[in-house]
Amino acid sequence: MTRTDIITELETDHRVIEALFTWIHRTPIEDTGRERLLQEAAGELARHAAAQERYLYPAVRSCLPGGDGFVEKENAGQERLTAMLRGLESCTVLEPGFDGRVRALEREVTQHIRHEEHDLFPTLRQGCPPETLQRLGAQVREDRARDRAVAGGSAATVRSVLAGGGAV
Repeated sequence: MTRTDIITELETDHRVIEALFTWIHRTPIEDTGRERLLQEAAGELARHAAAQERYLYPAVRSCLPGGDGFVEKENAGQERLTAMLRGLESCTVLEPGFDGRVRALEREVTQHIRHEEHDLFPTLRQGCPPETLQRLGAQVREDRARDRAVAGGSAATVRSVLAGGGAV
């Protein structure tokens, strides 16, 4: 198995979350399977946020000048995502506005991904020792291995494909 750093691990999260949103939109609007896919996306977002909080943000603070500012901006974005997810928790696919709210959440997630991959991650890769990024990646993988033991579902399928285990 190829060992990856924390940035690659978090980018994999991004691909999984994007795939889940794609599946949500490809599922017929009245299909309650969309609710399950949204719950999976919410779970993936929560795991991603936990990895950021536990591993990424401390590295940003310690390795980057002005790291506190990066983290404050990320935390503000995370608060918006959390509020949007809470607003969708009790919704069903049959409620008016469900699809619009899911698309608004997806736009917010896409903006978060774009910011991380184009601004934060390249800056961190330049400012943080590679061995630190590798060590943090290993810690994220250990956490994920524990999570996968109970998760399953579509996200697990996407992760398997991204790891070279088959086609979606």
